[in-house]
Amino acid sequence: MKDIKTVESIVGSALVGSGFELIDLIIQNQGSKKLLQFFVDKDCGGINLDECEKASRLIDSILEMENIVDGAYILEVSSPGVKRVLKKPAHFQKYIGERAKITLKMPIENRANFTGVITAANDTEMTLEDGTNKFVFKYEDIKKAHLDPVLEF
Repeated sequence: MKDIKTVESIVGSALVGSGFELIDLIIQNQGSKKLLQFFVDKDCGGINLDECEKASRLIDSILEMENIVDGAYILEVSSPGVKRVLKKPAHFQKYIGERAKITLKMPIENRANFTGVITAANDTEMTLEDGTNKFVFKYEDIKKAHLDPVLEF
């Protein structure tokens, strides 16, 4: 099996050509098989079930052609959902004004988790405001980040 960054690069490039964006990839062991979970989106209006199926066929053919996975694997393709992962500067820039949860690699003043609204983002850092404080985080210091919308029913 190729490393996750290589898989993301190969599959991500192919998906862009078909109008999709690879948001996240999780690879886990599932017994004797690998479980590959691809989270895919489109720029306009999100992704529906038919588009997930189309992306799944495309990803499966790429995995086979590029011989990315040794042996049997389980392929899952889905929407990133409302609590989508934020990985790239473009993700943070796209969701300025939205609420997010950030976990840092190293705590600042004994705190590693922050929740607030993304108020700014550039190519190297993003700004999060929690209503009282403003925090500026470099992307390299972020362990994980995802949208954290307030869902009302």
